[in-house]
Amino acid sequence: MRKFILISVAFAGLASSTIGLNALAASGDQPTAPSAAELQRMAAELQSMQERQAVLLDAHLADMKAGLKLTEEQAKNWPAFESAVRDAAKGKADRWRQARELIERGERPSSIERMSTMADHLEKSGAELRTVVDAAKPLYDSLTDAQKQDFGRLMREFKPHRSP
Repeated sequence: MRKFILISVAFAGLASSTIGLNALAASGDQPTAPSAAELQRMAAELQSMQERQAVLLDAHLADMKAGLKLTEEQAKNWPAFESAVRDAAKGKADRWRQARELIERGERPSSIERMSTMADHLEKSGAELRTVVDAAKPLYDSLTDAQKQDFGRLMREFKPHRSP
């Protein structure tokens, strides 16, 4: 899930850079196009980030499951939750792969295309989050009060942290 959150944070950064580019375009200033070497470096950084996030997701899910100390009955609800989290992370990774491919090709979408892509990403992210919530509900409902507190703490680790 940490991967899910890290990808969300990275997407937010991409979205904010898109807004910045739109503001530059509106002011009449044109940002300089990155060189081919810069495009390759950016694509490689995105690939590396995705690989690290996959490892972090695996570790966090394992830690979360161990930390909850699920009973045999509760553990029956874990696979659906874990699968939904992994599917959401995969969806994010797929969208980042597509973004990386655009970078590698040096394509520069128009402002409208960027906003449309951002809207599509937000819709897909919302649907993925709904799937995670729906899969988490049976697990959460089976937990004791103490486990529910732990679940909440562990889930908060998936949220992006912002500095004040």
